[in-house]
Amino acid sequence: MKEKTRDIISSLALIALSLFGLYLTFDIPEPFRDYDLGAAFLPRMVLGLIGGLAALKIAVAWMENRTTVVEVFDAGQIWKGGSTIVLVGLYCLCYKPVGFLLDTLIYLFIQILILVPKEKRRVWKILVIDVIATAVIYLIFSRGFSVRLPQGLITFL
Repeated sequence: MKEKTRDIISSLALIALSLFGLYLTFDIPEPFRDYDLGAAFLPRMVLGLIGGLAALKIAVAWMENRTTVVEVFDAGQIWKGGSTIVLVGLYCLCYKPVGFLLDTLIYLFIQILILVPKEKRRVWKILVIDVIATAVIYLIFSRGFSVRLPQGLITFL
């Protein structure tokens, strides 16, 4: 399959998925106060961005003159994709009992190890990125959006 065709097909799938997700957000109740954004704001924003970026990708792919052919089978990429799906599932299962901070620290560390090529892996860099990203995400959601995240095993915060 040509890369241009693959990009257009995957972008159309993302647009369809984001439209379906936007449709599902209409079941979320509206906020009680006028100045509150409500629970549907963030999912609608993310889904709108996904749909918009996918539309932009279609436009870019349509205008580019690429004739390269994409490889059909790459075992390394399939392993990375499959292990990412399993890892996300485990993250979801452990989210409440383990807690946001510890679960996210473990998830990000393993996910980065999976995605970074072996010759570029530096454990100390991965740990620094992991800790900083988890702390920033925690502060954004707990302090910025006032979302109560599960504490799980870590109860001092």
